[in-house]
Amino acid sequence: MDHPRDEGATRPSLLLQLRDHSDVEAWTTFTLLYAPLVYGYCRKRGLQDADAADITQEVLRQVSRSIRSFDYDPRKGRFRDWLRMVTRRKVSRFLAGQAGAELSIEWVSPDEIAEGPADAEWADDFNARVLQVALEQIRPRFEGITWRAFERTWVAGADARQVALEVGMPIDHVYTARSRVLKHLRAQILLLAGNLPHLM
Repeated sequence: MDHPRDEGATRPSLLLQLRDHSDVEAWTTFTLLYAPLVYGYCRKRGLQDADAADITQEVLRQVSRSIRSFDYDPRKGRFRDWLRMVTRRKVSRFLAGQAGAELSIEWVSPDEIAEGPADAEWADDFNARVLQVALEQIRPRFEGITWRAFERTWVAGADARQVALEVGMPIDHVYTARSRVLKHLRAQILLLAGNLPHLM
């Protein structure tokens, strides 16, 4: 039996949870989610493993320092863009020989974000990482057959009629399964990232 929990509607977003520095679960989730993204960005810009790891830790510390003044409003700017700005600045300072230099970065700086160069690769990597983690987190909430119907139709893009035959359920149940999982996936992405990517 599926046990979907509507966590996105009842829990504050991950970004708000981070304001409590004692919330170990929130910080663990944040690190699991975003550290590989930041590390990958650094490596793609030529940093060696140890240097990329150091910059990743600096970015996480910057988030920790800035989060208490957190006033997230998606209409003014996205967390994704702010994190890109922080990471880009840290990498630039490292490459300029200023590694470890303290940065003074406001939590939301929409003007600066808007003026920065578009970084489609960062957006793609960010969305892919959030989607991957969100899928992993909601997977245990559903029975195998429900997840299979969702995975085959939404992830793989298979025809619903074919999937109905594969999993042995009426086609309307396939659509229902996909809809139910998508509802919780959207809620989980909102919980993790504060806004939905275009694919949602």
